[in-house]
Amino acid sequence: MNILQVVLPVFLIIAVGAFLGKIKKLNLDPFIFILVYITAPSLIISALQKTDIRITEFLPMIFYTLIIVLSLALISTLIIKLSKTKQKGIQLPMIFGNTGYLGYPIALLAFGTVGLSYAVIYSSIETIIMMSLGIYLANKKNNFKEMFKVPLIYAVIIALFLNTINYKLPIALLTPIDMIGQITIPLALIILGYRLTEIRLRSLNKALLAALFKMGIGLIIAIALVAIFSLTGIPKNILILQAAMPSAVFTMILAHKYKRDSDLVASIVLLSTLFSLITIPLILWFLA
Repeated sequence: MNILQVVLPVFLIIAVGAFLGKIKKLNLDPFIFILVYITAPSLIISALQKTDIRITEFLPMIFYTLIIVLSLALISTLIIKLSKTKQKGIQLPMIFGNTGYLGYPIALLAFGTVGLSYAVIYSSIETIIMMSLGIYLANKKNNFKEMFKVPLIYAVIIALFLNTINYKLPIALLTPIDMIGQITIPLALIILGYRLTEIRLRSLNKALLAALFKMGIGLIIAIALVAIFSLTGIPKNILILQAAMPSAVFTMILAHKYKRDSDLVASIVLLSTLFSLITIPLILWFLA
């Protein structure tokens, strides 16, 4: 694996988004809508259609993802209670990682279509938890109906169902879905870069510790699972890679929407993303 060839294209596209954010102010809402409702679901269907992996092989990844995300939720809850901090929004970026915007391109470039398929499963499960538990933590209300408004969930269900019955979509249908799906990764990275230029650092010490927690503890839990269950190959690599991703950009959106320490959450996202310039190449070197 040529680590530079994996990492450099990803961060160069992020840099393009950051440059765009510095020279021009844009309304990203239409682009985010296209990303969330059209291109990302298309990528999920396309990725799972192009792999021969059966759903039974994906089930362990679902189980491991649940363990990692829920463990981060439990540990961060204990830390917040013991520290008696009033900034409860800090928990969101401590739990949820950027497994889509950043995880997809790294997985694809490093481990090919099979790696992307496993990354899609990890990210999809994490997104479902974020749209349920994450909203509860941000809003303190059982607003689980929001989870069913995310088209990604239905794309996963459709893709896994087609995978289960071993049905391949006609080329005339799969080709446009695949082409639309290919927009997802560069568009997501440009949006990520643009978003980072809008962040101003707040509460540096707390943001630093929370960013290190997300990537460090996530990585430790994943390595423990790999050892316990004797994981090998691409599932092992994707589990470790996704668990160590920086904080999710979407946590900024939740924090802003529910007025939950949005400046601090944005600072954590920024710092963890900057740290990933170093941590992702190191992880890929370790996996290689």
